[in-house]
Order: sequence, then C-alpha cells, then structure tokens
Amino acid sequence: MDFVNASIYLKAKSLAIKEGIPPLQFLKKHSTVNPTYLPIDFLYDIYEWARDNLSPGFSVRQGEQLNSEDYGTLGLSWKTSWQAKDILERLQRYMVLVTDQGTIQLLKKNTHSQLFLHRPPRRKGIEMANEVSFVMLTGVLQEVTGQKIQPNQVTFQHSESSTQKALEEFFQCPVEFGASQNMLRFRTELLEIRTIKADKSIHRFLLDRLEEEKKGIFSQADHLLMDIQQLITEVLPSGIPSIIQIADQLNMSARTLKRRLAEKELTFRNQVQLIQQETAQDLLLNSPLSIAEIAFQTGFSEQSAFNRAFKR
Repeated sequence: MDFVNASIYLKAKSLAIKEGIPPLQFLKKHSTVNPTYLPIDFLYDIYEWARDNLSPGFSVRQGEQLNSEDYGTLGLSWKTSWQAKDILERLQRYMVLVTDQGTIQLLKKNTHSQLFLHRPPRRKGIEMANEVSFVMLTGVLQEVTGQKIQPNQVTFQHSESSTQKALEEFFQCPVEFGASQNMLRFRTELLEIRTIKADKSIHRFLLDRLEEEKKGIFSQADHLLMDIQQLITEVLPSGIPSIIQIADQLNMSARTLKRRLAEKELTFRNQVQLIQQETAQDLLLNSPLSIAEIAFQTGFSEQSAFNRAFKR
C-alpha cells in the first residue's frame, strides 16, 4: 500500500478536530491504524475534509505544526547534520521512511538550489499534501539552523487554490500554481548555513540507523506479497477473487496493488494461478479429497476447468 508516517496523520487529525471536524468523522473509515505507518489515503481524506469544512489555509497550519521530532530517526539526523542542505539531501535519500508516495530531487544550479517534489496531484488531498511538505521543510530548515531561511520561488503543479494567500504570507514570496513542477528554490548560500546542533559522530551513527530502517521498509514489501498470497488462499474455496476484493482487504486501491506487484515484475493473475497450483498439488498429494472436491477448493466451478488448468 502507499503509506505515510502515522505521526503526520495523527497531527493532521488532531488539528482538524481542534478546528471543528467531529472526531467520529474519522472513525467511519479510519478504524484500523498501524502504530508506525498507515495508508496515505487516510491522510488525504483528512486534508480533503479540512479543505471542504474548515477555513482556508489548513495545509499551512498543518505544515507549521510539523517539526523534526515528528520524523523519528530522520528528524534526529536533520538536527545533527552539518548544513541546511544536508536536511534536503537526507530527505532525498530517505523519503521512503516518511512515505513511499513521491520522491525528492535536489539540484544545484549556479547560485540557486532547486528542490523538486515529484508527486503528481491526482486528487485534492495530494495537492494539500504537497503544500504541507513545502511548508514543513521550510520550517525545519529554520528550526535546525535558527536562521530565517526562506525560498525565493515556490511553484505547484495544481491549479490556484484558496490557500494561496496563506502560502505567500508564510513563504514571503510569490507562489505560482499550474506550473510544470512542484518546486522550492533557495539561494544556495542559505543552504550552507550551519545547523545549531551539528555533531558529525552522532550524525554518522544516525545514518547507519537510517540505512537499517530503510532496509526494514523494503523487507516489509515481501510481507505484502505474503499477505496477498494468504488472502487468495483463504478466498479460493468461494471462487477466484478479483484484484479489487484483495485490494480492499489490504486497505489499498486495485491500481496500487497492481503497481506494487508490477514493481516485483508480478501480476495478480499469476499470483492467483500460483496459489491454485500449489494448493492443488498439496491437496492431491496429502489429502483424501476427490478431484472434484480439490477443484472446488482451488476456485474452479467445474472439474473439467480444473483438469485443463492443471495440465497447463
């Protein structure tokens, strides 16, 4: 699933409730929450509810309340990094510890440095998330350096929104909408400002921790595959499941599940056929069931269809 750090979700939820959205509004759809990560669609839901029901500027208020402590080991690495630019470089490398949706790219060009957020605004919640990210990053740069670091250009891919005034007041520069990229531009000299708590030895230790956590995130992708296979196995006696059914059980969209499998060069159909084959072989070897019964247990409505599939 596309996930996000739970602390970001919880802060957004707390702010939305504080500003007037009933707490029960979130219980209708967000009934199960992992203590560390959760589906990023939950966060987008909150942003969209806030956009429709609260005063303009929620993305700015959410971004302003986020700080380095909300980002665990990554946040600690920001505090102990040497220069402001290290914060952006760490996020570029370890953004997967925050969310697996989108990437960061930092480019230096002459006297300016540009930070690109590659996360297309396919829904209003993503538009707001992109705004939150830029507000948060600017705030963290100021937090860890103790200096007023402001961009001199901000652009977003989505069309103009009611948040424009609040964004321009925060960034203290024009904010362009409908641009080709989501981008923050800083004078490079600002990103060379030293941080308040720079500590190279602690920072090196934290980088090792970040690598371990990153490997842990990727290993969890294998758990996703195991979950998919287990769900298919459980459903087969009732018929061959659709990708929509399995995706719903995993709290993600069918499109996301399809993409996750494609990243491993797999397809949902192949996973179903693999489970059918393994289940059929096990039952043929180790159970007293008839061929017709095994056909039923592996999702086939007729023994003849099972026979043809098994021959293949």
